[in-house]
Amino acid sequence: MLSTLATIAPVFLMIAAGYFARKLDIMPEGSGALLTRVVTWIALPALMFHIIATTDWSALWNTRFVIANLASAVIIFMAGMGIGRLRGLPIADIAVDGLNASYSNVAYVGLPLFLLALGPTSTPYVIIAATVMLMLLFTAAVVAIELGHHRDQGIGHALGKALTGVVKNPVLASSAIGFAWWLTGWTLPDVPERFTQLLGAASSPTALVAIGLFMAERPLGEAMSNRFVLMLTCAKLILHPLITAVIAYGILGLSGLPAIMAVVIAALPTGTGPFMVAGFYARDGKVTSGTILATTLLSVITLSVLLAVLPR
Repeated sequence: MLSTLATIAPVFLMIAAGYFARKLDIMPEGSGALLTRVVTWIALPALMFHIIATTDWSALWNTRFVIANLASAVIIFMAGMGIGRLRGLPIADIAVDGLNASYSNVAYVGLPLFLLALGPTSTPYVIIAATVMLMLLFTAAVVAIELGHHRDQGIGHALGKALTGVVKNPVLASSAIGFAWWLTGWTLPDVPERFTQLLGAASSPTALVAIGLFMAERPLGEAMSNRFVLMLTCAKLILHPLITAVIAYGILGLSGLPAIMAVVIAALPTGTGPFMVAGFYARDGKVTSGTILATTLLSVITLSVLLAVLPR
């Protein structure tokens, strides 16, 4: 448990850095929204392009592992949207709750944690999950949000706007460009390779600081004690890995490291993706920021238990 806590501690510290920077008036009001725009328009697109364009997907791909991750993520995404519906939210907002329940912090928490706990053989699974899950869940959220915005104008118009929203979304567009580059088989030149790597590395730390800035402008205790935050936290840390285990072990017959990785990736805390989507589309981020903080805190316990009991 101490190793898990040590790995997750920097996440808390980065959120705390933003929180106290705002409380001490080092950063002005609204700076969290500006940092979120930096992440969603600049840093995260660079990261996604770099990962997709430079990864040897043919060597890493494991179809049953991908199916286990994506199937459970879709189920939990729908469950999160159900929680959003209980809150009485419109479609554009329940899509963010879908992400709150299903979007794992694979890159920033999962990568170093599983490298420490399971060794370097875990890294390919982390890369696959981080990339495929982000693309699927971001696409689902963007489509739902755009449909919610335009459904009063007819289904044809709404679907057209949803497709346009996917194409124009910087994260999804950069992912598509990265995949197109990978298909060429060309090696990314040194300068753009280092540029996108360096810029992309800023995405998670900047987003975490932005969450702290956002929380400093809202009652923190209220967010953490919100019953919907608690429901989303249970969906993320308990229901998500449980459903993944049923699919991986019971339905797909996975075993060994691929099955373990599918379950523990599902058990990771909520990542910064939902917060970035909420900021990009000007949705309320109070429940989202509370869910990120609560799942990150409690995942120290749940991840430690899973890593101890899952059969190797």
